[in-house]
Amino acid sequence: MVSMLSYTAMTVADSIYVGQLGTRPLAAIGISTSLIFAGTAFGMGLLSGMRVAVAKATGAEEHELARRFAWQGLWIAVTLGFFVAMFAPIGPWAFALMGASEEVAPLASAYFGIRTLAAPIAFTSVALASYFQARGETRIPMVAAVAANFVNIAIDPILIFGVGPVPAMGIHGAALATVLALVLEVSVLIWVASGRLRNSFVLPSVELLRPIWRVGAPMGLERMMDVGAFVLFASLLARSGEIHLAAHVIVVRIAMVSFLPGYAIAEASGVLVGQSMGARRPTAAREAHRAATHMALVLMVACGVLFVAMPDPLIGVFGAEPAVMEIARQVLMLAAFIQLFDAFAMVALGSLGGAGDTRFVAVITVFAAWVIKIPLAVVLIVYADLGALGAWLGIAVEILFLAVVACWRVRGATWLEHDSEELSLAK
Repeated sequence: MVSMLSYTAMTVADSIYVGQLGTRPLAAIGISTSLIFAGTAFGMGLLSGMRVAVAKATGAEEHELARRFAWQGLWIAVTLGFFVAMFAPIGPWAFALMGASEEVAPLASAYFGIRTLAAPIAFTSVALASYFQARGETRIPMVAAVAANFVNIAIDPILIFGVGPVPAMGIHGAALATVLALVLEVSVLIWVASGRLRNSFVLPSVELLRPIWRVGAPMGLERMMDVGAFVLFASLLARSGEIHLAAHVIVVRIAMVSFLPGYAIAEASGVLVGQSMGARRPTAAREAHRAATHMALVLMVACGVLFVAMPDPLIGVFGAEPAVMEIARQVLMLAAFIQLFDAFAMVALGSLGGAGDTRFVAVITVFAAWVIKIPLAVVLIVYADLGALGAWLGIAVEILFLAVVACWRVRGATWLEHDSEELSLAK
């Protein structure tokens, strides 16, 4: 949770500083971040498969096998990272296709290009953090993330606005500050991991990659389709105007204060479920899911109450113009209502993923995004002209569907029937 909150602080800091430059740069960060997520989604999902494999190996007390799985994750991270980095120049074409205005598109392209070139660093950081998290050593990635945060927050204003001999770089500076922070984070993780993994070095192996691919590929496909839906979502909002897009970005940044810690609890549940499955203790898997659900509910409902109680101070920190604040205030009320259902949905999906039930997770999340959210967004944004509020109504219906279906799945026994046979095959 601390790691996720620190990531939230990094993203919110970027938005707050860039928001001082005006509505257009703020909208540019929103639309470019969507495309960045789309480019990295499959790889992040595939690396989640490595986390599940390491967690199951740890539960089975196959610690050497867990380290060998970690090396496969690193090979995946480096390979996909350089592949994604090759797409850094597509920004101008992509944002024009997404409907960004002539003023917003160049700013978004600049931010996207710098962040995308750093994809190998980002993927490596995720792979190493996933290894430590799957082992239950969550304090190590926490320290790395918090250190990176301090660096990002410290150098953001220097690079964005300029100080002394350092020229003002605007949105370029925000992207560069984030990349430098990522370099620090991955350096800390490599330094700690080198002592653990040095003696277990292994080249890419079909036997080791197979269980990662079996679990991770559906998760990667699901995340890619989900983020693809979010990119289409952002492009629909972009056509509604910069004011609606900026309001959406502000509410997303505020909602991340509850979403990312809730997601951290869901991932912790997935790790504990994976370890329980590796140890062949399905009852412990259910207990982990139940405890995580209670924690997520307390946290996210409390955040929802906060959103309702003090919307203006939360929105006002972004320095938005009055028209943006008015729309953001309405959307934040809807975001507060969503918190309860999002807690149920995230933890259930995280637990199912940790058990290896990733195909089911992929099917329902893709269905929710493309059959429920996107059609609703088209109707409410384009035809009903509700802009950002219409977009979030679509999100609300999507999350309600996921909460109901995922919790129904967890109540059954099918998700606990994914055994750890692949671990013996990978030894």
